[in-house]
Amino acid sequence: MQAYQQRYIENTREIMRLGDFYGVPRTDFSSWYTAEKANRRRMAELKRENIDLLNRYLFPALDELYETVDDRIDELIAFADALMDWKTNLDCGVYVSIHEALLSLYRVKRDRARIIRQLYKLGMGLYYLDRSVEGVREKLAGPFRFRNEMIFTEAGSYMKFFEEIPDAETRGYIIRALANIAICSGDRKRRIAVTSRVLQIIKDDYYRELEPSLPWDTFLRRTTQQMSANRSTLSKGNLSKQELEAILEACYEVFKVEEGAENPDIRWLWPYYEMEYSCGFVDLETTLGRMEHLIKQTPYNDFSVSGLYANVQLAIYYGRLLRDNPAAEESAHHREVLKNAYIKMMRTLMACPLGENTDYLAYIIRLVMTSYHEISEAMPFRDVLQKLMRRFAGAQSIRAEQAAAITRLFAVTILASEPAFFDDLPFLQECADEAERREAILAYAEDCGRYHDLGLIQLNMARTLETRNLFETEDRIFQLHTTAGSDDLARCASTARFADVALGHHRWYNGLGGYPEAYVRNDSPYRQMTDVVAVIACMVDQEVGNFSETVREIIAQEHKRFSPLVTAYLDDEKLVTGIEAILRKNEPYYRAFFDGIAPEEN
Repeated sequence: MQAYQQRYIENTREIMRLGDFYGVPRTDFSSWYTAEKANRRRMAELKRENIDLLNRYLFPALDELYETVDDRIDELIAFADALMDWKTNLDCGVYVSIHEALLSLYRVKRDRARIIRQLYKLGMGLYYLDRSVEGVREKLAGPFRFRNEMIFTEAGSYMKFFEEIPDAETRGYIIRALANIAICSGDRKRRIAVTSRVLQIIKDDYYRELEPSLPWDTFLRRTTQQMSANRSTLSKGNLSKQELEAILEACYEVFKVEEGAENPDIRWLWPYYEMEYSCGFVDLETTLGRMEHLIKQTPYNDFSVSGLYANVQLAIYYGRLLRDNPAAEESAHHREVLKNAYIKMMRTLMACPLGENTDYLAYIIRLVMTSYHEISEAMPFRDVLQKLMRRFAGAQSIRAEQAAAITRLFAVTILASEPAFFDDLPFLQECADEAERREAILAYAEDCGRYHDLGLIQLNMARTLETRNLFETEDRIFQLHTTAGSDDLARCASTARFADVALGHHRWYNGLGGYPEAYVRNDSPYRQMTDVVAVIACMVDQEVGNFSETVREIIAQEHKRFSPLVTAYLDDEKLVTGIEAILRKNEPYYRAFFDGIAPEEN
């Protein structure tokens, strides 16, 4: 690799290490705070250098690919592979950019074998990039997955030239790409049909004899596992006899073995039970009982994938079953089980080592955020979010507390001169007197500041943002944090009133810019608070630097991006000074975070 490539890799690895908010020893606050601030300064330096390396060297190299010798192309491929080794995944976005450029090159050269390889590698890069949209509503996530599906479809279409492909490795890429169409498709029947076709090919002696060096048995095992993943469709009906048989056979082959195992892997055993329930082989009570047993028998501090599956995923799945079966949810026994399962789930998450199973951990955190079923006996979703933010998004948690303090200060200033400013808030009807009403507004303001960027945790893009500027596709994904956060908040009674603020804080006041278009200001009874948070979000997104310049830029955009009723308060010198102090003097927010980490979380 070239020097700039090595440097970029070293920088990115250092950013990953420094960005581990919980990796700094917490012996005492003063030393921890000093080290953490030094880490953040160093990360900012490395990010600036990374941006410069990309602009000065990588992007020009990609523009000049058509005049590039093979050795330099090999260096680019090695660079991409080092950034995306499927374990650390240092920089998936750069990996994708390199393989997009190489695919264009080989299309022009009409090099079929290299086109196939680049299609597969690009497809895998997009697959990992698109994992950020898991849990986002399908209408919004669909276009990203569809592009990924089409890349794999094109690579798989070369199956008709299988005999003509000169090498085994490229032939293997064709089969792998065919199978991967299903992991991107949102159409359940297409997923089943594609996987069935791949299984036919893998079992066909003709193809095996044509290329005996390929790992056919591995292909068969993984594709069978892929077919078994369609078990959730069994209860939805409209499947043919052949489709049902294909899924059931795969489920029995993949999961049945765990039922008789001495120490079954729960992540494989539970899907077998789920399949039996979906098919009507066992009833709901039997299924709930099985879940209760699996949850109960697993120690809270089993941090293996199987242990996390039992303690976190099964707790969420138990809540889903109660949600979808109101009669079962009325049972005092089931509600007590769910309450205890949630307590254990949070205990597991709060104690889980952050350096282990990081990819899976990100997945189950996303699952909790998108599927937590709130009941009166259990921890409110609002409290769950507070714990998750503190434990898994330390830097964002501190930033959220600063935003909460600024929003409260802004609301105090507004109420001092215009007590009726927030009268449209629906929940104020519950307030009996003026003092209660005022405190309700201020508490609401704090939480709106705290949770307005909640969706960023679900998208799990923090490390990319720390490494460099976002690329175009990444920025489009990033914009989904408003919808993702709003959807998560809207699901539960304890957080529903914050959803509009999460949705609308990047939408322009005049409706002609920003995102998402789904937020229509005049339709929201929470619009006044959303207007306030829109200004605050702009402030906390900026480097503290010249704060007065930030304020001037915000005022210049009144009537367009920002509400003039809100920007008018930026003439209040006491308010502006107070906001700047919160942003600059962040030690109290770091200290509150430091003090809030419980011993078991260490």
